[in-house]
Amino acid sequence: MRIEEIRIIERDELILAVIEKHEKMIAEYTAEYDALKNRSGVLDAEIIDLKKRIEENDEKTRVYDEKKHLSGRDASEELKKLNLKQIDSEKIENGITALTSSKISDSIDERKAVYETLCADVNNAGAADSSVLLAKITAAYESYKEENRLIEAVSADNAVLTQKQGVVQEDKRADWLEKRVSSHKDSLDYWKGMK
Repeated sequence: MRIEEIRIIERDELILAVIEKHEKMIAEYTAEYDALKNRSGVLDAEIIDLKKRIEENDEKTRVYDEKKHLSGRDASEELKKLNLKQIDSEKIENGITALTSSKISDSIDERKAVYETLCADVNNAGAADSSVLLAKITAAYESYKEENRLIEAVSADNAVLTQKQGVVQEDKRADWLEKRVSSHKDSLDYWKGMK
């Protein structure tokens, strides 16, 4: 076994080495802290924007839901004016009810099929002029499509919001780094005072 020579460091050399170590740690921790804070600031701004967009789209969703129901009621009123056979009227009324339903479990394809069947039923009923009724039904369907698009957008934004909020919550390292930088600065001041 080889014994290495031990060198005794002079006081000034030791103080300089300690100062150098603290300066290095301050630089490393400050750089990481600044990067985390910048990312955190960006995330905070993105979270604020997401919350605002979600709120706006929620409001728009309610508006389109109301438009869908209003168009459905208007279509029902137009249907009464057409004096169709009772069986045709009931079939069309059931289609209007299904089209304007608030049930969210229907897929967009299922609702499209209801719309297409409903339009076909109106055309097959043989009314003299069903253009106003078809326009009201189409307005209800278009409102449904926009409502559905907004619901999907809100859902996607909520998922992103949850993810970003999780990143912010997990980013506790910035607090630790801030304390470490402060501690190293205090130590640096102390050792500089020892020179």
